[in-house]
Amino acid sequence: MSMEPQTVEHEPDAGETAGVLLGQVGNAYWLLDGEEHLDALLSGQESYPAPVKCLRFSSSFHMQALMPMGQQTGHLWGVHPAIIERLKRRGELMVFTAPEAN
Repeated sequence: MSMEPQTVEHEPDAGETAGVLLGQVGNAYWLLDGEEHLDALLSGQESYPAPVKCLRFSSSFHMQALMPMGQQTGHLWGVHPAIIERLKRRGELMVFTAPEAN
């Protein structure tokens, strides 16, 4: 039995994006939704909705193309990779692949 942390990947169902939603491009992560839980997520000391959902994008352009009109990725909170590693160790990160923009 492997003790190595694993990230769960699957297609999202309707309503699965409530709580905390992160965006990932390469090794960089941003908070897309759930700012009210940001302090708890960063500290790991308070409760926050788990699992944390993460949309994996193929590029920064891909992520920007799917952002709501008028919202810029430069205005998002960045999430430190150590926080992501903690979520992975705890089994609290659920990764989805973002659909390609049309």
